[in-house]
Amino acid sequence: MPKYDASCSSSGSNRKNNNGIGSTAINGIYHSYSSDGRCISLLKILLTNACMYNCEYCINRKSNDIKRAIFTPEEICYITINFYKRNYIEGLFLSSAVIKNSDYTMQLMIETIELLRKKYHFNGYIHAKAIPGASPTLIKKTRKSSR
Repeated sequence: MPKYDASCSSSGSNRKNNNGIGSTAINGIYHSYSSDGRCISLLKILLTNACMYNCEYCINRKSNDIKRAIFTPEEICYITINFYKRNYIEGLFLSSAVIKNSDYTMQLMIETIELLRKKYHFNGYIHAKAIPGASPTLIKKTRKSSR
């Protein structure tokens, strides 16, 4: 689903692995850089691409005929933890289309982050996109939870 996230681009590289070591073009893995210049691999995933809005510019618009998927917070945790244990990623980049309403979507993202931090004791980096229209209280709670 990350290929349908129009909110940001990938690391910008399309270099494939041609009998060498490493690849920068793996779907779902976003390469970011820390302040000290290290490359950090993040699982870039959407909670859902089933959006309630019909914005003409967006691939996830309601009227677009694409496959839809919705992950539960537990499913995202399972994927994140297992990718981390396999050393595929160092953190999570979580975004979502809007399901039901902005606050409901933001609550699901907070639940995901809190499960990762409290239940699974995940101390890796988490980047959570703010959902447009979500209450400032939920956005602050997201920021606090993802630290």
